Amino acid sequence: MRRTLFVSLLLAAMPLFAGTGKVLIINIDGAGTGFNDPTPATPVGGNAGTTRGQQRLNVFLAAAQTWQNNLDTNVDVRVRASFAPIIGNPACTDTEGILGQASPMDWRHDTQGVPMANVWYPIALANKFANTDLSAGVDDINVRFNSDVDTATCLGATSFYYGLDNKHGTDIDLYNVVLHELGHGFGISGKANAPAFSEGIPAISDVHTFDVSAGQRWDQMTTAQRNTSLTNTGNLVWDGAVVRSQTGQFLSPMSTLTISAPAAIAKNYDVGLAAFGPTIDKTPASGRIVIAQDEANTDGPTTTDGCSTFTNASAVAGRIALIDRGVCTFVTKTRNAQNAGAIGVIVVDNASACSAPSLGGTATDITIPVISITQTDGTALKAQLTSNTTVDASLHLDPSQLAGTTKQGYLRLYAPCVVEPGSSVHHWDTTATPNLLMEPFIGSDLLHGLDLTIYQLIDMGWTQPPRSGRRILKK
Repeated sequence: MRRTLFVSLLLAAMPLFAGTGKVLIINIDGAGTGFNDPTPATPVGGNAGTTRGQQRLNVFLAAAQTWQNNLDTNVDVRVRASFAPIIGNPACTDTEGILGQASPMDWRHDTQGVPMANVWYPIALANKFANTDLSAGVDDINVRFNSDVDTATCLGATSFYYGLDNKHGTDIDLYNVVLHELGHGFGISGKANAPAFSEGIPAISDVHTFDVSAGQRWDQMTTAQRNTSLTNTGNLVWDGAVVRSQTGQFLSPMSTLTISAPAAIAKNYDVGLAAFGPTIDKTPASGRIVIAQDEANTDGPTTTDGCSTFTNASAVAGRIALIDRGVCTFVTKTRNAQNAGAIGVIVVDNASACSAPSLGGTATDITIPVISITQTDGTALKAQLTSNTTVDASLHLDPSQLAGTTKQGYLRLYAPCVVEPGSSVHHWDTTATPNLLMEPFIGSDLLHGLDLTIYQLIDMGWTQPPRSGRRILKK
C-alpha cells in the first residue's frame, strides 16, 4: 500500500488578503529552485501558472487563503516556506515518503490574554490573544514541501498535482497537503517530543489529549503515564467539546465485523477497510465464515494465503472467506474469493499489530466487501473454525458509533502501538471514515476543505471571523 506521510515537526512577503491580520508567505528558496523553479508548466485545473515554481506558489496562496477565511486574528502570521528535498524517516521510496512537514516557530505561555495559565500556545495563537506581535519580525510558522515527489526517485510515477480543482487522479493533491501542514503550524502540534513537556508545561494540544482507559488528560499525567498512553491504540482521544459536537457532520457510521456465534467469540470487532471494492454500507454481507484453501505453490507458499485458485470453492461459495495476509496482493486474494463464490472476505493480518491494517489496491471488478482484522482476532476465529465450530458473522455498519470515534463519542487520535515520531498523537486516527484532513497519510477522497480541523483549532482558542468565504465542507 502506498503510504504518503504528513509530518509535524518539532518569496518576498505576499499578503494573501485585505484585513487587519495578514498571512505573509516568506519564500526562502533560492533562485531556480522550489517556489522559483523555472521549469515550463502548462496551466492546469484553474492554476494559471506557466512555470512549476509559480504553480506551486499559486497552490500555496490559495490554500493559505482558505485558512485565513476561517481564522480570525488582528496580527500578521508570517509563514516561512520552502519547496526542497526532505531527507526523513522513512526515506522516500516507490511506495512511501514524506510529503511535507510544518511546525510553529515559537511557543509562549502566560502572555497577555491567554485563557489558561501554565500552558504553551503556538506563537500565532499567542499573538492573537495578545492582540500584538510578541516576536516582531520573526517568522511564526515553518513549512516545507518535498520537491522529490516530482521526481521518479520518490513515489515512482506519482507527482504533486498543481490544479485547484481537486481532479488529481492518481497524483497527490498539493492543495490538501498545504492545508494539512498549515494546520500543524497553527497549533496541531506539540511543544516537545511526546510524551515529554517542555519545562514541565503542557502545550494546549496536550490539555485536550485524553486517555479513555486512564480517565485522565495528558496534562494530568506523569511522564511515565503519558509514555504508556502514547501507544494506547484506540483509546487516546481529543476531548475538545467543539470537535465532539461536530463529528456527526463529517463522519459515517463505523464498519464492523460482528460475530454472533459461537458465544465464546461473539462480539463486534474493529476492522481495517479496503481501498477497492464496494463499501459495507452499499454491500453488507452476512453468513458463515470458511477458511479459504488453495494450493501451496509459487503464487503463495501456504494453503491459506488465497494467492491461487481455491481448492475448497464449493465450501466457500455463499460464505465469507477467511484469508491470511501475505505474498500476493489484497486484490488477488479477493478476486480469487469472488471467483469461488464468496459473499465477502476477511483478511487476517500476518504479524502482531495493535490495529487491523488498511488494504491497499485498485480494482474495478471486485463486487464483494473485504475487510481486515488483527492477527490476534484472526487466531481466535481460526481456533473455532479448525475445531469444526460454526462461526456466524456479519460485515455491516454500526449505527451506534461513528467511524474513528470511541463508544463515548470522542474522536480518536493516531496512537499506533509502535511510536511514529512526527505522526503519533498530532493526527486523527486512520479509522475515521471518510478520511479527514489531519490524518497522517493523505486520502485520495479528501475535499478542498478544513473538515474537523478547524474545530480542533477552535477547541484550542482560535475563533472564526464573522464573514462568508469559509471552506469547511461537510460530508
